[in-house]
Amino acid sequence: MTLKKKRLWFTMVTSVVLILLFSIVTIQSFSYFSRDTIREQGRMAAEMLRISLTEQMRTGVIGERNTLFKRLRTIPGLDDVRVVRGEPVIRQFGPGIEGEQVKLEMEKRVLATGQWEERFFSEKDKRLYQITIPYIARSTGSLNCLQCHQVPEGTINGVVTLGFSLENMRHSELFAILPLIVLLVVFGLCLGYFLKRLFAPMVVTVEELKSVVGSAIQGDFSGRITSSSKDEIGEIAKYTNILMDTLDQSMGRISDRIQSLGGHRRSDGGEKNLLNHTVRMVDEMVGATRFKQAVENDLDLNEIYGRIRHVLKEHFGLHSFSYYQVEEDDKHLALIFAEGLQQESELWCDPEILMNADACRAKRTASCVSSINNPHICPHFCGVAQEQRDMVHVCIPMRLSGRVGGVLQMVMTAEEAEQYPDIEQTTKLYLNQAAPVIEARQLMKSLKNTAMRDPMTGLYNRRFIEEYVDTLTASSLRQNSTLGVLMCDIDFFKQVNDNYGHDIGDMVIKELATILKKAARASDLAIRFGGEEFLLLLPDTDVEGCKELAERVRMMMEEHVFQTPQGPLKKTLSVGYSMFPEDGAGFWECVKYADIALYQAKDRGRNQTLHFQEDMRSGDMEQY
Repeated sequence: MTLKKKRLWFTMVTSVVLILLFSIVTIQSFSYFSRDTIREQGRMAAEMLRISLTEQMRTGVIGERNTLFKRLRTIPGLDDVRVVRGEPVIRQFGPGIEGEQVKLEMEKRVLATGQWEERFFSEKDKRLYQITIPYIARSTGSLNCLQCHQVPEGTINGVVTLGFSLENMRHSELFAILPLIVLLVVFGLCLGYFLKRLFAPMVVTVEELKSVVGSAIQGDFSGRITSSSKDEIGEIAKYTNILMDTLDQSMGRISDRIQSLGGHRRSDGGEKNLLNHTVRMVDEMVGATRFKQAVENDLDLNEIYGRIRHVLKEHFGLHSFSYYQVEEDDKHLALIFAEGLQQESELWCDPEILMNADACRAKRTASCVSSINNPHICPHFCGVAQEQRDMVHVCIPMRLSGRVGGVLQMVMTAEEAEQYPDIEQTTKLYLNQAAPVIEARQLMKSLKNTAMRDPMTGLYNRRFIEEYVDTLTASSLRQNSTLGVLMCDIDFFKQVNDNYGHDIGDMVIKELATILKKAARASDLAIRFGGEEFLLLLPDTDVEGCKELAERVRMMMEEHVFQTPQGPLKKTLSVGYSMFPEDGAGFWECVKYADIALYQAKDRGRNQTLHFQEDMRSGDMEQY
């Protein structure tokens, strides 16, 4: 209901209620006054009748009382006059004439109690009033009842019943109330007119305010309100206009600055509601800031990528997307996660981009690639999913250390793209917040990886073992499996350095590292333990498996020919191995036992593999 209708209804209801209230109060007042008047008339008439009857009795003409009754009935409104004798009078003077006997219950009660009664009732569509008043014997006053009646004082000698017609009084009430009602109607009309004039500025201001605010909601801040009064309503119009001026001047500038975040400008086909767009972008900025606070506390890259995945699914409501990481060589892409595909082996892009990073347009150009308005912008989109031709994609590159370090790809239907007109801009807010954290974590990972690898061979070094030994042993104990520990050493390696030089010695170490990588399984760990010593860790491997691998490594080393400037060179390898936790309760204890077995192999002629036995601990072997 509009304010104008409310004002109309308020005026009408207020006027009608006031008229009804005043009318009811007036009618009730007149009714009370009329009843009180007729009641007093009845009492006066009863008293006059009592006096007249007493005089007739004193003068001896009481037998003519019917004539008195007839004269009283000629009084306007007095329709009925009856005198009823009580028992004391009947005993003294007899029952009297016809009509002086009790007819009404009210008369019986008054004769019994001595208290007058009255009633208002209708009979034959006529309003009537009836009152019954007792005659009580008194010896005081102007009339001494005891002079004629032989009764004790206070005896009820009889009652008089008077009946009045109220029709004339009702007409009188009507004529008396009608002018008042007319006055009340006039008052109500005047009140309605006054209220209308009083509320008119408010209604006009509210209607204009509704129009101005409605336009502002749609992003149009040019509306203004006409000030039609100098009271608070006028001040509301004034301050609203000031507010609209401020919004008109500043909101567009604020929105433009927000839109420019990430180098993206809102297109003409985007959100047309400037206010909603600005508010939404501010909300996204707050969300992105909180997102940054969360990822800054994540331990590793997997947690950060998981949080990005969660934001895409829960916050943006996307079902199909993927993220690719650019490898360190800047030539390959690695899939980090993908959603919305039926099989894990599928990609939203041609697999060629994994082998050739430049095949990805977003990586190559370092700019956003969107097929929403340009359906054929990227020929590598949807590799094995080409049948989904109703899908569009938005690929956003993430810049790390001045280069593209990753690419986020979002895949949507055309309808979903219309629901998220600013998906590119808002997603970049989150990526921009995550980028420095990802860059820092990658740098830490690279530094940590560098510190844990031997720079010459690329194998893990002793520091790696010290860092992860607890994890390795705990995993073996938890799975109730064994861990093979192989210690390898090049036979007579010092002669290589002495006879061929350290460059050739380094070459031998590098090529041995390559042999170890080829011989070991993907789950095995090859470690340069120090100098020409190498350690192989074989998870979930028994003694036979360790022996087999040790022999394979030894034979590959024996058969390998090192090509040097001084000619071909062949070297052999000695290997000692132990089993954790069969041979020792601690990991480093097993490493020591493998080292003891290694030197037993050297002592027995080299170029052989030995499993640690308890008797190897005796004698001179304790020095190892």
